[in-house]
Amino acid sequence: MTKPKEIPLFPVASIAVGPLMQHDAITLRLDFLTGPMQPVDQANIGRHYLLTPQQAQYLAQQMLSSLAQLQNHGFQATPDQQH
Repeated sequence: MTKPKEIPLFPVASIAVGPLMQHDAITLRLDFLTGPMQPVDQANIGRHYLLTPQQAQYLAQQMLSSLAQLQNHGFQATPDQQH
């Protein structure tokens, strides 16, 4: 039996979000870790993503919906999943 492909996961170390009034948009940057032993203060700097207001609203709704699903299933992070 073959194993399903594993998706590479990069834990988020910090999040930067803010409005760009001159572009009528929101910027989002997710700094991330590439390995379990990488210190949070040495995170890789993420790219700056530009979201339209509609995209930002959709992202916010999807994040809240996903969070609600986790909470409804009683998800508890194990110590190795926390940074």
